[in-house]
Amino acid sequence: MQAISSLQTSVPTSIPSTFYRVGYAGSQTSFSPTVGFRARNIPTIIANTQQLHFYASAHFNWASNIISPFISVFADRMHAECWARGFSERNGGKECYVVAVSTAALGRGPIFRAADLIDAGVQSPMEAS
Repeated sequence: MQAISSLQTSVPTSIPSTFYRVGYAGSQTSFSPTVGFRARNIPTIIANTQQLHFYASAHFNWASNIISPFISVFADRMHAECWARGFSERNGGKECYVVAVSTAALGRGPIFRAADLIDAGVQSPMEAS
């Protein structure tokens, strides 16, 4: 397990050309044609590893009482579609959609891989008791 403080964010040349975003009514991430995707908690600046751990853990565990500064995406379209189907089934047939997002259009900010955060000790839903 690596320490969160040693995590490196991805640089644009090391991310795929397309991400896939699963959307549904009530998501903390919003979308508008003029702004694009936007995390609900945009004022928060994560300044230390404790804050990163707090917000990432809350995001992974769907803590709806803590607004997230993150936008979840998938690097693989089939994974996104499978996750959307599962989410819909677990939520009474809730409508979901998958959107392809060009990473060339990404705004500034760090990119974290969920697997790296989990390896660094952030608790994932599978590990929650």
